[in-house]
Amino acid sequence: MAARSSPGAAPGLTIPQRKISETLIDFGAPLIFDLDPNQPIEIVRSVFTIVIMVWNAHVMAMPAWGKPQLLEHVRALLRTPGTAPQLIDSYTELAARREQHFAQDPRAVGEWNVQFDHAGRVRLHCEAHVPPSLTSR
Repeated sequence: MAARSSPGAAPGLTIPQRKISETLIDFGAPLIFDLDPNQPIEIVRSVFTIVIMVWNAHVMAMPAWGKPQLLEHVRALLRTPGTAPQLIDSYTELAARREQHFAQDPRAVGEWNVQFDHAGRVRLHCEAHVPPSLTSR
């Protein structure tokens, strides 16, 4: 997968050429592929909400974005009494996947939507945001 970088960008950070939607589906595979094909769209959206929340929290904690407080906020929410153990397990699995496979991807997810296409397949559409240090000047 080719990537591009900008002059003055943080060392090692590049913008992957792969579509962010494809990357997110790969990243969220452990949760997404557990979905029943007949799942209501509301459940599918809830799963993608978790996937994107974990992704964005980790991206924002990168030095290029400089917002580690967002990741700490998510972690604090997970420590709240009564948090479903499945949610904690999902976070833990996704956080490990992010670190192992996607740690250098600095793209954050902006507006997004998920829906079924005419064949009943899930389609994710989303916009990617990159840190200002990686945009062309």
